[in-house]
Amino acid sequence: MSYVVVTQAKIAPDYRDEAMSALEQFKEIWSSNGAYRVLQGILMTGTNVQCSMSFNYFENMADVERAFEAMREAPIVKQTMKSGKFTILRRGILKNLFSFGTGGSVQAKYIVITNGTAETPELAAIEKLANVLNANGAISGRYGQFIMGDQANGKTYLFGAAYPSLSAIQSAYDAVAEDDDASGLYKSVSVQRRQIVRLIK
Repeated sequence: MSYVVVTQAKIAPDYRDEAMSALEQFKEIWSSNGAYRVLQGILMTGTNVQCSMSFNYFENMADVERAFEAMREAPIVKQTMKSGKFTILRRGILKNLFSFGTGGSVQAKYIVITNGTAETPELAAIEKLANVLNANGAISGRYGQFIMGDQANGKTYLFGAAYPSLSAIQSAYDAVAEDDDASGLYKSVSVQRRQIVRLIK
């Protein structure tokens, strides 16, 4: 079982350069303290445009705890929070239920994250959706259930998929619209929001 810590933060416009430098150091701290993968980006769509997004991947909750402790003690984290110009808006922990793709040789530039609610995980339908996305532009992706945070109500899920371009996103979702099995997912899952994240190095 693996887990993903998802963090969204608001950045003051006049603090952007400092925030980008801080995020780079945050990534090093996460990676040195249990995270086997760290992705960071900036929201391009939705209510909180220009907020930062961080996706930190862990094998177990013990590693999550170790990373949290390291972040809590890190001088750069204290300095960034003290500025008053970098504010964490929300943080949740997901339990990974399904993943697809291998990453391949294509460099991901965007992640599309979709929040949805359902009475059950709907894994069979999610797999059909993932297969269509993967065959039409998506590089890889994950699907998980919120187990900690504001959305940990037993019914809220997050589906994220990486893409090399915006046109690849369009191709993937055009294909979903034309596939009855993939689009049938929307009969059992209520989509709350879908957002594009531009990844940063």
